[in-house]
Amino acid sequence: MSHLTLSHHPTVLITGARRGLGRALVDAFASSGARVLAHARSEAQARAIAEDTDGEVYAVWGDMRDVALSSRIAEVAEPLGGVDLMILNAGVINTMGPLLEADAQEFADVLSINVSANLALLQALVPAMKAKGAGAVMWLTSGLGRFGLPGYGAYCASKHAVEGMMKVLAEEEGGAGIVSVAIAPGMVQTDMLRVALGTDDVSDHQTPAQTARAFVSLARALSAEHNGQSLDIAPWLAA
Repeated sequence: MSHLTLSHHPTVLITGARRGLGRALVDAFASSGARVLAHARSEAQARAIAEDTDGEVYAVWGDMRDVALSSRIAEVAEPLGGVDLMILNAGVINTMGPLLEADAQEFADVLSINVSANLALLQALVPAMKAKGAGAVMWLTSGLGRFGLPGYGAYCASKHAVEGMMKVLAEEEGGAGIVSVAIAPGMVQTDMLRVALGTDDVSDHQTPAQTARAFVSLARALSAEHNGQSLDIAPWLAA
């Protein structure tokens, strides 16, 4: 696969785009010339993102666990020539505490949103990528997808699963021109980080806008050589 440059006006899907890094990714990719499918849970949220962003932005909405969401996104993407880049950003932490005290339903909800929901998106959108012979999937991961941390059982489990799915997709579809990578954005000033750290002061960490611009830089450089890798965004922050 050649580099996924933004010069040919690619179509980029960004899930979980209502706020934080997801919202910043919409701004960064739209301002770089991409057509962006901005996903949020509700129609009002998604339309507000599209209306408030300069560039070509399309609103897509629905709960990540909604079985119809993937088909609705595919319908929007089809007249645009399909999705060229999927950024699987949507995710939750929810339940925190010792594994032996974890609520089973809350644990399952984290896995459903962070992991299982992405399978439907892959099945709906990757075939069109394969038909074109090129496409990329960026899975949002974390250091907690590489090691365990007490109190973060559900989130760790979900991100370890994300890393595994990324590698399987790379092995299964790399020969068809699909580049599958996991990206750890590091410590970003988001509500999720505030919850994780238990503090409102996260000013020492990188902003969503800085991180989103780094994702654009990485997308421009992305090639088959990256397929199957779990990458930190840090090297692209200064690009």
